[in-house]
Amino acid sequence: MMEILTLAAAQAIAKIALDKFIEGGAGELGKNMTGAVTEKVKQLGTVVWNRIKGNHRAVEVLQGAAENKPEALTQLKNYLYSQWQDENSEFVREVKTLADDIHFELTQIEDNSPMTVNNYGGTNTNYQTKTGKDNTNYFGGTHNHGK
Repeated sequence: MMEILTLAAAQAIAKIALDKFIEGGAGELGKNMTGAVTEKVKQLGTVVWNRIKGNHRAVEVLQGAAENKPEALTQLKNYLYSQWQDENSEFVREVKTLADDIHFELTQIEDNSPMTVNNYGGTNTNYQTKTGKDNTNYFGGTHNHGK
């Protein structure tokens, strides 16, 4: 029997929460487990864990879900969905907020590509562009000095 919440158990909870509150959000979990995402997953897991840890059956199902047992995942999903029916409860609002935060972290693109400034002589037009992979955005324009 689980005595403490494991990261695998927190991830199982997070996947179910993302499925419930963020359409298609759970598919991103696991691809980009940055430190920020891991912390949010742990927070979400802890909120749910504190709610269910007194229910021995729920804890057993959570342990099975953490071990990626399909039947346990389904049972956990059904159990948590039943716990999340009252969308006005503080518990549901907290879970939804954390699911939103996780989704936000998962969808952020870290862009560490360098900036390049191109000065085209005589045209008074300068473009500052990102030069990394897949960057197409630029800022620029024409600046004319009056004579």
